[in-house]
Amino acid sequence: MESVYTAYLSVIRRSCCPSSDTDIVILPEEAKALADLSLEHRTAPFLLPFLHGTDCYPSLKQQTKSMMLNYYQIEHFTRYTVSLLAEHHISCYLLKGLSLADCYPVPEYRKLGDLDLYINDKDAFAQAKRILEAQGYIDEEELSDHHVTYRYRFSKTGRDFLLELHYRVVGLYQYSRANEIVDEVFSSDHLGRCEQIIHGYTYIILPPSEYVFYQIHHMLKHYLYSGFGIRLLCDFTLYLNRYAGEVDFDLLHTWCRESRILHLYEIVLESCRLYLGLSDTIDPEIHYSRTDCEQFVTQILKDGDRGTDTASSLVGSSSYQKVNLASCLKEGHTQMKVRFPKACHYPVLWPVLWGVTFFCFLKNTYTVRNTTFLQTLQDFKKSNQKTHLIKIFENSES
Repeated sequence: MESVYTAYLSVIRRSCCPSSDTDIVILPEEAKALADLSLEHRTAPFLLPFLHGTDCYPSLKQQTKSMMLNYYQIEHFTRYTVSLLAEHHISCYLLKGLSLADCYPVPEYRKLGDLDLYINDKDAFAQAKRILEAQGYIDEEELSDHHVTYRYRFSKTGRDFLLELHYRVVGLYQYSRANEIVDEVFSSDHLGRCEQIIHGYTYIILPPSEYVFYQIHHMLKHYLYSGFGIRLLCDFTLYLNRYAGEVDFDLLHTWCRESRILHLYEIVLESCRLYLGLSDTIDPEIHYSRTDCEQFVTQILKDGDRGTDTASSLVGSSSYQKVNLASCLKEGHTQMKVRFPKACHYPVLWPVLWGVTFFCFLKNTYTVRNTTFLQTLQDFKKSNQKTHLIKIFENSES
């Protein structure tokens, strides 16, 4: 691993585990590269104390101020939205965001983006949509198989915020068994609830075992789509360091094994131990190759923190042994089902739906991704190669 990555991870580890007694020495020639990494991964507050007096300090300080201001703006939007739904007797789960930031030594140092809420009751979800739209939340009409996106603007400030209202915690996979387990674990019949008080307001959150399982799936989607940056590993480390005693690890292993994502859980867990200070006493029987962990974390640092599913690459839903015509057609069929969730139940319509899906894919390739058909397929093949490191779905053993 490059020395600048090693130095960067040492700083992040110190931020996640303030009790760490490891001495951190920043070489002058590494300051610029470290600052670039921190800006790219939205971790400027962690690097700020170590780069005082350098030319990079002003830009890091400015991003730190922006992140702290954004934290309180998102906190206000979160409370405003959840309170609005609660007034109409609609309960929802707070995903990520403030909930994970609360696990940080300084919550304001976690970069926040949009607001994610989960409602697993169909009637309540439909009612929530009506209420939000009546209160000025504008449907962004985003193509998604697991959430509806709303934009809300506060009239006094003119500031826009995005709400992702989830009816599934993550999008669909090509591997149907993984979808079945996700649907079962997070269904209204099986999912319990916990409460978390943040700045004096009580939110409903996922129970610890389910929360860890959700984080793994969330990482997987970002890993397949666009890279997720170091902050999701920080989230995972800090959450487990606080709540590991309440997690049923045997049950978690079963969910991951049946979903064929156990290798992802293993490499994430071991990487967090090696680089971010996750306690060795947490799920101590699980281990992974140190070499593979180094490769995994290096790839994460190279990918950066993109934070959305609208990367220039083709959005994949699976992991394939190899990318060829058959796998591309298989992926296209999945995207057809995402685009036409109701019509796809009628096989007689498939030829027409395939054609429309392919037309939309070509249009988005040139107008949204701003790339070419050939480059998109090459990026798809390249991103699929990542999954061979962690062996998920079709690349996992039976």
